[in-house]
Amino acid sequence: MYTDEQVWQILDGLLVGADRRMDSVGDWAEHLDTEPLNLLVTRFVNQLDDEWYEADPPDAFCVALEGRVQKRLAASGAGWPHVWAHTLRVTGFALALADELHNRTRTANPDPVVVYALGLCHDVAKLDEDRTGEPHEELGARFAAQVLKDHLRPAQIAAIQAAITRESDDDLAHILADADKLDKIGAAGVVRRVSAVSDRGDLSDALWQVSHAARYFPAMYFDLSRELAARKRAFQAWFVPLAESIVDDIDDE
Repeated sequence: MYTDEQVWQILDGLLVGADRRMDSVGDWAEHLDTEPLNLLVTRFVNQLDDEWYEADPPDAFCVALEGRVQKRLAASGAGWPHVWAHTLRVTGFALALADELHNRTRTANPDPVVVYALGLCHDVAKLDEDRTGEPHEELGARFAAQVLKDHLRPAQIAAIQAAITRESDDDLAHILADADKLDKIGAAGVVRRVSAVSDRGDLSDALWQVSHAARYFPAMYFDLSRELAARKRAFQAWFVPLAESIVDDIDDE
């Protein structure tokens, strides 16, 4: 049984705000580390580690592309580190799904470079939507065409664009759909919502968003996605009510 103090310790630790760079499980483990040891923090970090697949660039071009995407996001203004962390999680899991597909079909497709580029570019214009009035998917698809034109074949770029704008129903689109949706639930979902704010008063809404995403969670396309979704939902079913119970107590005062 965990004390209210232990629960608040992790929730307050998660309230870093959207401008704080938290790019890995290691960043969170170091940030949430407590003395004396809080076993709830340990359990949360272990779960986050189970969910967060590293986005290792497949080649030198992808390393350079990572820099261009990060620079483009940073130019969008406040909140870009929050979107960047989501992008890394989606990209890492997308690569894992591509591996599953390769092992199942024994084909060379989808190319890891294509999958990596898709994950990096899918939300690159997320913060520009309000300013421009254009859907971020359309803006992201155009950005992808610009940065990939000299490195990938036209058909590959078109497939990436169609997956970003949700205009296709192929393997690439399914990879992005699963990877993107899975980041809304579990420990990563909690991190994604709670770390975007920095005030206890916003916790109720942030936790509600995670619960809402789980309630309307779509069917997954891949076995690995279904397995991870089950682990995420099981953790969330335990952690979110625990967090909500003490947040509700504060709201009622």
